[in-house]
Amino acid sequence: MNSRIRIIDIAKKAGVSKGTVDRVIHKRGNVSPDAREKVMAAMQELDYQPNVIASALAYNRQWKIAALLPEHQNDPFWEQPKAGIDRAIKSLRDYGVSVEKFDFRDGDEGHFQEMGQSILAGGFDAVLVAPIFLSEGHQFLDKCAQQKIPYLQINTYLERNDDAFLCYIGQDSYQSGLLAAKLLNFGMSPGEQAMILHLEQEVYNSKHLVEKERGFEEFFQRHRQKKIEVVKSTYEDVFDKNELRIFLEKKFKDSPNIKGLFVTTSKIFHVVDLLSEMGQQDVKLVGFDLIEENLEHLKKDRISFLINQNPFKQGFLGIMNIFNHLIIKKEPARIQYLPLDVVMLENLPYYLEQGEELHLVI
Repeated sequence: MNSRIRIIDIAKKAGVSKGTVDRVIHKRGNVSPDAREKVMAAMQELDYQPNVIASALAYNRQWKIAALLPEHQNDPFWEQPKAGIDRAIKSLRDYGVSVEKFDFRDGDEGHFQEMGQSILAGGFDAVLVAPIFLSEGHQFLDKCAQQKIPYLQINTYLERNDDAFLCYIGQDSYQSGLLAAKLLNFGMSPGEQAMILHLEQEVYNSKHLVEKERGFEEFFQRHRQKKIEVVKSTYEDVFDKNELRIFLEKKFKDSPNIKGLFVTTSKIFHVVDLLSEMGQQDVKLVGFDLIEENLEHLKKDRISFLINQNPFKQGFLGIMNIFNHLIIKKEPARIQYLPLDVVMLENLPYYLEQGEELHLVI
């Protein structure tokens, strides 16, 4: 990068005015296609890279971003993308960027819609959203598109083709279901049963859970050598431990050969102690995310594998991609899948030591 190249140098090279170059760099319009082409060619030939700080401060305005995410009181997973958002805002504190968080209640589509309406009426420049409800998510994103509000999705990907859609950042839910099945399959014997358990409400209105289930089932359909039977189950109220135990006892009574259990969210910690009390310590467990409650069981070797969906990075990179779009005028790749890290007792220290050290890279 040649930081010494000035606008006047580009103007001379392109044979246009400094004002024309400035309008091209900041995409302010009123430039003929011919002049724009000359300026772009001159910039490329001179290896010009715009000054990020100057580009951001040139607007001399505040940028308002809304973040629509589930509350974290009942699901500590959501603390991590919010921490990532906070880290991004700290990095961008000199650029006039602010984020207002709108938290909706876990499993409450109506509250999601209510918070969405507040955002649509709030005059925001862009939205970061986890559209975990399939129907209501599309409705909200349709309204964003109608109002020409750029939006970015994390955690759950709803396919979109409108101009307001910036990108999706998160896991490939289908692949994570395949991965969970493969991890369980390694330790299972022929003829055993593998249970997929959704500890969520409105599962089949949640695209990411449907995709995880599809991936899980299709793995065992493709790999029939062991004749593993998949048992599908859903339970909503994880905080009623007594009822959850009754539910699990019935499942294991009806399907006595369950030797592998996959919980499709970060809530696997709710079942670990119950399975131990039921005498099911030999069941291999696979779940999601490095939240403290899950880590305690992983350290005791009571969970076989945790699949890390990088929620901190989802929040951090989400805000950074919005910043790049709004201010730097750099368009993000529409699909940005994050790695699915397989974490077990043996490699856990690496992840604990690694921490989250993300820096501002534009």
